[in-house]
Amino acid sequence: MTWSARGCRYIIDCILTNKKLSPLVNDTKVSRGYDVTTDHYLLISKICLPQKWCTFTKRSLWQEEIFRVQLLEDPSIKLLYRRRLEQNLMHSPCSLNIDIEWQTLKNTLQQAANEALGKRKKRRHKKHLILWNEDIKNLIENKKKAYLRYLTTCSEADKLEYKRLVAIVKRETRKIKRQCWETFVLGIEHNLHGRQINAYKIIRNLNRTKKDNL
Repeated sequence: MTWSARGCRYIIDCILTNKKLSPLVNDTKVSRGYDVTTDHYLLISKICLPQKWCTFTKRSLWQEEIFRVQLLEDPSIKLLYRRRLEQNLMHSPCSLNIDIEWQTLKNTLQQAANEALGKRKKRRHKKHLILWNEDIKNLIENKKKAYLRYLTTCSEADKLEYKRLVAIVKRETRKIKRQCWETFVLGIEHNLHGRQINAYKIIRNLNRTKKDNL
C-alpha cells in the first residue's frame, strides 16, 4: 500500500519506465520508515544500469568557471553586453532546424557574455556554522522512533507525541543556530582586536560578490 488516510489504504503511487528501462528494473518496494510529513509512503525502485551508462566525468568545483553576471548591475556594462549581443545576433545564421537554432542562440549568448562580462572560477563556500551535535542527534532519533510507533499503532496519543517531538526539534535547532551565529560573530570581533588576518579572510569570503564587481 502506498497511501493511507482516514482508514483507507490504496495503491495509487507508481513508477513509470519506458520499454528500454523496464527490463532493467530489479525490485520495487514501499518504505514506511522515512520521516516525511505526508500520507504517501516512499516508493523505491532498484534499477541495474549497464556499465556504459554509468560513465561520467567528475568536474571539480574549484576549476569550474561561471560568468560574472553581477556586473550587469552596472549600467555601462549592461549597455555593452546588450550591444555585443545585438551585433552577434545580426551576424548569426538562421536555420529551420530547432536544435541548430537553439545551439546558435546559446553560442551567441555565451560569446556576448564572455566579451562583456568575463568569467571567474566558481568557489566552494565554506560553512562556518556547526549546527549538528549529539543533543540534536538524540532528539531526531527520538522523533523518528515516535513516527514509527505512530505508523504501527495509529493512535491519537502517539500522533500527539510525534508532533510534540517535532516542535521540540525545531525549537532546539533554532536555538543552536542562534547560538552558533552569535559565537561566530564574537569570534570575528575578537579577531579584529587580535589576529586580524583571520577576520579579514572571513569577511573577504562573505563579501566575495562585491569584490568581483570591482
